[in-house]
Amino acid sequence: MPNSRFVALALILSCSFRIYGLIPLPFSLETQRDKELPNFGKQTKALGYSGQETFQVTPELEKRVAFWKRIYTELTSSQALIHDSEYPELSYHVVDISPYTENTSSSYAKRMAAMNSFFTSEKQRIANQLKTLHRFSGPTDNLPVELQTLAKKFEGIKDKNKYLKAISRLRAQIGQRDPIVRGFIFGGKYFNDMMAIFEENRIPKELTRLPLVESAFNLNAKSKVGASGVWQFMRGTGNQYLRIDPNIDERNDPIAATKAAAQLLKENYEALGSWPLAVTAYNHGRRGVARAITATRSTQLHHIIRHHKAPSFGFASQNFYSEFLAILEVERDYKKHFGKMLVDSPLKYEKVKVLKTSLIHEIASRCQVSPKEIAEYNPALTDRVVSGRGQVPKGFQLKIPVGTRELCARPKPFLKSKSKSSSAQTIGFKLNSRS
Repeated sequence: MPNSRFVALALILSCSFRIYGLIPLPFSLETQRDKELPNFGKQTKALGYSGQETFQVTPELEKRVAFWKRIYTELTSSQALIHDSEYPELSYHVVDISPYTENTSSSYAKRMAAMNSFFTSEKQRIANQLKTLHRFSGPTDNLPVELQTLAKKFEGIKDKNKYLKAISRLRAQIGQRDPIVRGFIFGGKYFNDMMAIFEENRIPKELTRLPLVESAFNLNAKSKVGASGVWQFMRGTGNQYLRIDPNIDERNDPIAATKAAAQLLKENYEALGSWPLAVTAYNHGRRGVARAITATRSTQLHHIIRHHKAPSFGFASQNFYSEFLAILEVERDYKKHFGKMLVDSPLKYEKVKVLKTSLIHEIASRCQVSPKEIAEYNPALTDRVVSGRGQVPKGFQLKIPVGTRELCARPKPFLKSKSKSSSAQTIGFKLNSRS
């Protein structure tokens, strides 16, 4: 997310809880097809691209990438992993959070408060064990089995106060297997068009998978800090590239937002000189990454992660690129992790141009489709428009199901009227070919 990391519905202590775990995905009008391995191709014209080596996992990031692969493939959104925020591979145990994520008998606020208390107690229990290990000076064989197991996790850390320091780094990460699977399914509608946009802009096509990191490709994703859409654009950044007003929010249109993301990523790369830094800047901001380079006197991301101690460069920013690399590896081995997958087929549509500001139900009636279908094909339309409180503005390029363009352009006989207020006279369309 430009300038600010995607945060889920709530930040539970140091727990990352993503919004797509609780908000239902939009319904799908499309048929499904077998998922295939992505064909990223040679991409000889892409900026900074040298084949598979471009996004190769370096030894310094291997453990972080492995951590995120576990989160994406093994743990569901009803589970959380208690781990160390500085050494993500240092994990303690998995806890069941289904009473808080699946129980709808109480309000969301109450469930989050209860989960907050649960994580606090779990962390306190581990903290007490770490304090015991810090005070203990004898052979570890004399410890209870549970503490012996815990001590072994720290064998590679050479610091006499390692147990005490680990207390402040206790963190909970909620699993994302089910949201990621849904993201792959729904992303099938758009990935082909997104890759074409990136190819046109000379951006490596692998980067079209960043929305899986940002939002699990949930069109309804809205963060606590105001980011929106699959690319999680903040309003300030989005206004530089997209139309955002009470009736239209192009952040929520995957295609419009992909064009904006391509431009932003290109600017990041041209300013910072490498894709690890450019991708990190998508989350942390270009200026933030530039400051990190200056502070650490290094352009190597792993060095920056280890040595840049600015409060703003937290867990999310440190791990954003590793999450992206993990997604690429997960997709390459999707059959191993998820088995055979059926994903949505590419979205097919026609376009008409709205010649006069109109209510969505008027347009739906004219085109003989439902308002729900209009909203599905046009996610840039805001809730205000979909609910009928706002209107589809003049000049809007409306996407409609294939085969309905002529219906939209042809007045219905029962709408013909001498009255100037009739729908047949107040709604006009210009036929467009798909673009």
